[in-house]
Amino acid sequence: MMRKIVPFLIAIACFLFAGVCVETASAADRGTEAQAKALVAKAITAFDAKGKSAFAEMTAPSTAFVDRDLYIFVIGPDRKTVAHGAAANRVGLDVMTLKDQAGKLYGKALWDLATPKGAWIDYVMEDPLTGKQVPKTSWVVRHGDYVFGCGVYKPTP
Repeated sequence: MMRKIVPFLIAIACFLFAGVCVETASAADRGTEAQAKALVAKAITAFDAKGKSAFAEMTAPSTAFVDRDLYIFVIGPDRKTVAHGAAANRVGLDVMTLKDQAGKLYGKALWDLATPKGAWIDYVMEDPLTGKQVPKTSWVVRHGDYVFGCGVYKPTP
């Protein structure tokens, strides 16, 4: 009987250990709020140095302004996306029409609530690591005629 139980217990231990490793790897793949703020500051510095030409560096497929699941987005004075680190096809989108799964006009909130000192905006978005709709918060800073932002996914356990 023990010969059958020991391999079973070893298999369970390996399964549990693998689950811990997967969870740890997922946490390592996630950016933090402090890192999101730092990426926005880096993007603003690049814009100040290079002007509008910096937007190409901030847009996919460039990874100059991407860190794991963090990426820069920039909204222009016409309220359209001018840079997007995760999806170039989002450039040109009118952010005032963007809604999350709950119906929140999150693009309007990103534009309306951004301040020169920065603000956090909460909404729901698809997590690129899991494909699930999860809470997200984005740090947005109004700088001149633009809003620079970077969001942090907050997956629930």
